[in-house]
Amino acid sequence: MEDLKRLVRIISKRKQRQYPLLELKSINENSSKENIFFRYIKRGAVNTDDEASKLIYGTKSDDDRYRMLKSRLKQKLLNHMFFLEFTDFNQKSSAQFEQECIQQLHQSKMLIFTGENKIAKSLAIKALTSAERYEFTKYSLSSLEYLVKIYSDNCQPHLFDDIVKKLRITRDLFQLEEETREQYYFIKMMIVKSVNSRKKNIENAVEVIERFKKLWSKTKSFNIFEYLYQLIVLHKELTGDFNGIIPILQEIQAGSFMGISLNIYRLEKIKIIQSMSFAYLKAWEFEKGIKYVKDNLEYFEESTSEWYAIYETYFLLNLHNKNYKEALSIIDYVFDNKTFDKLLDEDKEKWKLFNAYLHLVFTGNFFMRNLNFKKIVESVPEYDKEKEGFNAAVLVLQFLFFIEQRQLDELIKRRDVLKGYMANHFKENFSYRSRTMYKLINIVVESKLDLKLIMQKSRYLTKKLDENKIVGSAYTELEIVPYEHIWELIVNMLRYHERRGF
Repeated sequence: MEDLKRLVRIISKRKQRQYPLLELKSINENSSKENIFFRYIKRGAVNTDDEASKLIYGTKSDDDRYRMLKSRLKQKLLNHMFFLEFTDFNQKSSAQFEQECIQQLHQSKMLIFTGENKIAKSLAIKALTSAERYEFTKYSLSSLEYLVKIYSDNCQPHLFDDIVKKLRITRDLFQLEEETREQYYFIKMMIVKSVNSRKKNIENAVEVIERFKKLWSKTKSFNIFEYLYQLIVLHKELTGDFNGIIPILQEIQAGSFMGISLNIYRLEKIKIIQSMSFAYLKAWEFEKGIKYVKDNLEYFEESTSEWYAIYETYFLLNLHNKNYKEALSIIDYVFDNKTFDKLLDEDKEKWKLFNAYLHLVFTGNFFMRNLNFKKIVESVPEYDKEKEGFNAAVLVLQFLFFIEQRQLDELIKRRDVLKGYMANHFKENFSYRSRTMYKLINIVVESKLDLKLIMQKSRYLTKKLDENKIVGSAYTELEIVPYEHIWELIVNMLRYHERRGF
């Protein structure tokens, strides 16, 4: 009761004049304008400042009342950052453990400001216990620093000495972790920022990995492990060693790395499952990948971004494995999701492109007449560096459509656009497989759809395509359907037309 009395006195004396949070309930006649504005935005009733100001005040957005309302709403939304929920399926994530430490430290610090050391000490000790359990060294350091002041103010020299000793050890570990963090972000930047930079720094990444391994063995710090693990996976993805990623992730999923046990509270199961699934896809281990994803779908909460990501990999695994009925079932399930329409436009476009490719390979021909894909096939996409891979995939799909239609002039137009990509971007941003597919497309155009001539000229390239299956993630391409399957479809289309006497 004494603690409650102290807290009541502090809050009564120092509370804010206005309630600093939104009342997240239905709008009624007593609702604040901030709550009304929030509801309008949430349900999509307003998309611009002018729309919002007109609906709320009947004026344009330069109205001072609207600008003040917008500022108040933003501040209240930021205040809600203290109360976000990070629990999935009633399982706490490391983000929630970290959130608890931050809240306890914030509360302890505010109480120290008010001179209430008794409750502050209790919260600092709780924060320290949590931080040590979850290996949040930064928060352990803050907790110990708070306790140094509290024990000094309370004149408790023995406790003060113990905390100072622990503080020095923690500070040394934190220094090592910070150096590791800086090295990780620097080398990561250097190997992803450009092809030229990657070539110059990829060997340096190997040296950094070896350095991190020694630190991991020495400190057994989960924070150092995280940077080590992420750099190993990134390096292997960029160099195309996806088969090498799988056993590493299997060991981590089992709770250890390099024979050292991992902090089970910090392991992010969902991220490991996503990485493993992607590795199976890129390593062309489709059967194993399909089984693995199916066994782990239960860990993904429906409608979250992670749910859409794992279903994308699941769909592509089945599509690559020619399990077209299963792929159709997956994509129907995704489209039927109640939150699909709330996805970003680029994400919806990607799923629609997946759908177009699926119906193409599933039906074999005439697919465009039966499905509404006009927007995808009619307009040539303008070049956009951020959408290089997506646009190249659209152009390949369009090329297939116009083969089916036997429209050589349209094929030439698409080939020429891809030629521009080839000249300016394919050499650096696209893999050998995409460049090979472009050359095969060029053969189709140059041979004017003559199947016999095409088969003669394409033998070498189709063989090279088969020899270069695995591609590193350094490239921006989007190979929705394996190019081998695309080529099979092209040949089948041309044979069909040949039999009909075209």
